[in-house]
Amino acid sequence: MSFDSELKKALDNIEVPEELMPYNIEAMLRKAGKQEINTAPAEESSVKITAKSAKRTVIMRTLAAAAACVALAAGFTAFREENAKPVEIESQKEYEAVQVQSYDELYNIYTGIYLNGSDEAAKGAENGDGVEIITDEDTANSETGTSETTETTPAITEAAPATETEKAQETIEAVRSDFSDADIVNSNDKCIYYICGGTLYAVSKQDMTVVAEITEEDPPFEMYISGNSLVLVGEHTASDPKDSSEHTSVCVDIFDISDGAPVRLKSYKQSGVYTSARIDDSGILYLVTGYSDYRAAPLDETADLESYVPSYYIEGEKKYVAAEDIIVPPGANNTDYTVISAVKCSAPVNVTVKAVLGSSADAYCSDNSLYVASSGTKDGAVYTSVTSFDISENGLVYKASGSVDGELVSRYSMTEADGKFRIACRAYNENGMMTTNIYTLDSSLGIVSKSEGLLPGVIAGAVKFDGSYASIFENGATEPSLVVDLDKTADSADKATGFMAAYVNSFGDDLMVGITSADDSLKLELYGSADGVKLNEISFAQMQGVTSPALTDKKAMLIDTENGIIGIPVSAATEFGVKNQYYVFGCDQNGFTEKGVFEYNDLDNSYRFDRAVVTDGVLYIIGSGRMVSVSLADMTVTEVFDF
Repeated sequence: MSFDSELKKALDNIEVPEELMPYNIEAMLRKAGKQEINTAPAEESSVKITAKSAKRTVIMRTLAAAAACVALAAGFTAFREENAKPVEIESQKEYEAVQVQSYDELYNIYTGIYLNGSDEAAKGAENGDGVEIITDEDTANSETGTSETTETTPAITEAAPATETEKAQETIEAVRSDFSDADIVNSNDKCIYYICGGTLYAVSKQDMTVVAEITEEDPPFEMYISGNSLVLVGEHTASDPKDSSEHTSVCVDIFDISDGAPVRLKSYKQSGVYTSARIDDSGILYLVTGYSDYRAAPLDETADLESYVPSYYIEGEKKYVAAEDIIVPPGANNTDYTVISAVKCSAPVNVTVKAVLGSSADAYCSDNSLYVASSGTKDGAVYTSVTSFDISENGLVYKASGSVDGELVSRYSMTEADGKFRIACRAYNENGMMTTNIYTLDSSLGIVSKSEGLLPGVIAGAVKFDGSYASIFENGATEPSLVVDLDKTADSADKATGFMAAYVNSFGDDLMVGITSADDSLKLELYGSADGVKLNEISFAQMQGVTSPALTDKKAMLIDTENGIIGIPVSAATEFGVKNQYYVFGCDQNGFTEKGVFEYNDLDNSYRFDRAVVTDGVLYIIGSGRMVSVSLADMTVTEVFDF
């Protein structure tokens, strides 16, 4: 039966209001009937949904809030035949965020969003001249329906002209507030654990011997240690035999390391591409993934849960995110999901899983809250919706939703300070020039202050938050174009000077340390954390072409306030191969003191140092093929181990 025939049959059985006549809803109506969930046998991979009667349509019933407005008031773009011009439709109306109550309701919302076909959401972000902006993903925005706001004119300091670099994306990666606290190196009182070449090595501290090598089917790229638990995070890609499409999931393997050598406890897998993760002091891992089934056709009555619900696996057993654990935020306009799980990593291991429909979004996690932010388009304007969850030993609990004007600058342009959420977005002013907006939201995600229209004509590639300071980096630049003190006004006599390093690490309560590069050398810079004023600096590693992982990876800089030291890995190509060095500096209010340099000349860069850890008075310097132990007492090498 043709689509037009099916549509006519459906319309013959429905009393259609004038505002929902066929020219507005052809693409929306598909099948008649009311769905029910039939549980399939345990060995099947999904649950089938079947038609129960002949009166099913996307608008067959009034849905709570979002369904009514997404599926109905949006007015779905209708195509009478392939490549036909869509008719004009009404704008999507405002509605509150919704917690879905059933798969039936989710089906209607999901199908409504798909048929609404937001072409705007798929557009990449471009400036007025058509220059592509480097972002973590293509994003697109709605009017803000939030609490009363307070305009704030920020205290600002113009920075030196931005320096262009061919490694623009690396710069953006470097200028970020880390959501993840994972690393490739960690330790407990018995072993050093290191991921190298997809293999986890457990190296005894006692004699520098490898006590275990663990090679997973899906190689891990980061790890955590919490108490006696070690957590490996990897990514798995599989091809769908039906259409050869590739689907990605994130794998979490949990081990007990109370005896040093890892012993497996449990495995967990979650649909979607890795966004980020962190583990809290109670040993709960919060994992965020972006999931899409790349749907090319609308659902019909034969659709199973696999078609529109994200899944996860515990010890290989497949489960689907419960309908009541799925949130639809304001303005949801595509069928991607952000999937968030809370995994208790100590025995007995348990998992809580939530999902947000409407975008494969970005996330930020604080000690008490997890925020999911996604951008969309309405009436040609861009907005960013934010959904928040409380996090605790009880898992994840939905808290609030809100929205701001503009598209999220990048996944790292979010932070939380004093219980308030801060987010930076790109937008256009009345003259069509791109600007940067910075918003502060309360616990209900209502806007309490905003700094809008910053740097007109400048494309922000990243915004870095340090306390009350927000440093705006032009796309591709290594130094901020503008530093904003969000707690002060332009009338304040105490203007912010701002951190010039792309990365700054806290060194105790009063100091911060950053690293920069210039003129074939590296420079450590010391700042006062209260005002951001540079206190001191030291140049080192003066070699042609010198570089350091610490320039683009915050975790590559060792910060050890207990022993008062900072460590920096360094490398440079020479006519004979590669010189690999590791610098150790003492640090206090007076500046830096060089304590030791550990140097190795290698044939290639496969032995480059990446990390270091300090434990029991010993500094362990670790690279792709080598581990060096150094006594902190006299800065002498005690052992060298090659992987």
